[in-house]
Amino acid sequence: MTLIAGSGLAQDNSTVVVAQAVDAYTMDPAKHSNFPTANILFQIYDGLIAEGENGELVPALAESWSNPDELTWRFKLREGVTFHNGEPFNAEAVKLSFERALDPEFKAPYFSRISHIKAVEVVDEYTVDFKTEEPFPTMLLSLYEASFPALIVPPAYAKENDGASIAAHPVGTGPYKFVEWLKDERVVLEANPDYWGGKPAIDKVVFRPIAETRTRIAELTSGGADIIVDVPPEDIAALDGGDTKVSTIASDSLYFLAFDTTRDTPLKDKRVRQAINYAVDVDAIQAALLNGMGTRIALTLPTNAFAYDQAWKPYPYDPEKAKQLLAEAGYPEGFEIPFMSRKGRYMKDSEIIEATAGFLARVGIKANIQYLEPGVWAQVSERKGREGITFPGWAGRDPQLVWAPLLITGQYQSYFSNPELDELLKAGASIIDPEERKANYAKAAEIIKEEAPHLPMIQPPLIYAIDAKLNWTPRSDGIIDLRKAHF
Repeated sequence: MTLIAGSGLAQDNSTVVVAQAVDAYTMDPAKHSNFPTANILFQIYDGLIAEGENGELVPALAESWSNPDELTWRFKLREGVTFHNGEPFNAEAVKLSFERALDPEFKAPYFSRISHIKAVEVVDEYTVDFKTEEPFPTMLLSLYEASFPALIVPPAYAKENDGASIAAHPVGTGPYKFVEWLKDERVVLEANPDYWGGKPAIDKVVFRPIAETRTRIAELTSGGADIIVDVPPEDIAALDGGDTKVSTIASDSLYFLAFDTTRDTPLKDKRVRQAINYAVDVDAIQAALLNGMGTRIALTLPTNAFAYDQAWKPYPYDPEKAKQLLAEAGYPEGFEIPFMSRKGRYMKDSEIIEATAGFLARVGIKANIQYLEPGVWAQVSERKGREGITFPGWAGRDPQLVWAPLLITGQYQSYFSNPELDELLKAGASIIDPEERKANYAKAAEIIKEEAPHLPMIQPPLIYAIDAKLNWTPRSDGIIDLRKAHF
């Protein structure tokens, strides 16, 4: 039995309450770039392609796909599907959904995921062609639900009030319909009885933003939540028994530091960026704060991603080398730099940030930590305002999904520029042969390691605690999928 805080109403086992660290940023799937928002919207919307139980890509709103030629991806769409407001799902809906997100004026934060799509053409009512200027081997990853602008919106409704309607009151084809959004309190959804995939077993879903880890745990153990995110490793034993259980999966996510090289600060000098890589004992942080869980990464790419080479090695912990490089760069006494992040967005994020700042202080770098509220972080990001060092988080199983948005000159999430790397990353997006792609990214990796635009840290686990009676399986990409959840 779950109690929604503040409502005074006890809910029976037909309700699931999910406690996340932050609230939704918007209800428009193409207007954000964060997973807590995606977790809510994925219950309301569908993509053309979904992730299967073993991480494979499977049909969703698209029943099948083919390549009539190397620059065309043709999708046969599911028939008989309607949006929650009664609009029909068809090829026109797909065309509109992508064209709005591809419009430069729209400024989709996840634009890089779909930017290689140059045109969307309606073949017939239930067939649509995606056109690219060059072959695009990662197209399917660009169209599945974790590529947020790939969720399909109803065309007429999405245009209402210049998009403001859908940003406040979402309408999709998904298993749940939107009921209400009380900002910073809760989002309430109800089961869609006409869902094409079958009515879900859970009648009502509530998402609650609870920033503090201890408070989320208390809500779970007292019956105020059924799924909580980002359980600390040291709490696993206490929560894995009795009325609660723990579910853990290796994630596709990344903990890393990003350096702003676009402003006139010491970070423009690669020796300084290398020094930071030498200065931080990531292994010690992993052991102390994650109980050794997760995987150390050598570059900013998941170890299970395409083209990740297990032979890659991270910078070793060497504070003396760090001091030497800082002196060579003209900073023998160190310097001050902003260190920007959110607090409570990722498991142990503030502790990792503070430990990192401690290591930097030992070599003379005073990192002035600034924790931004999620909405402020989004606004700062939109105006390219992330300064100094940041702890941003990212995910993706291919360099095209990680390195391209984070490192290509001018991309929304990129604070770095290297023309040679740009060429390699742009070329990698259109190489079909897997071995040739790997060779291309191996060259890119050499530049990334040398230029050190990031400090790669850890591929963390995803750790959830849930009501012992609830059957639900987490996904490695971090999306909370409640389509098959049941008590």
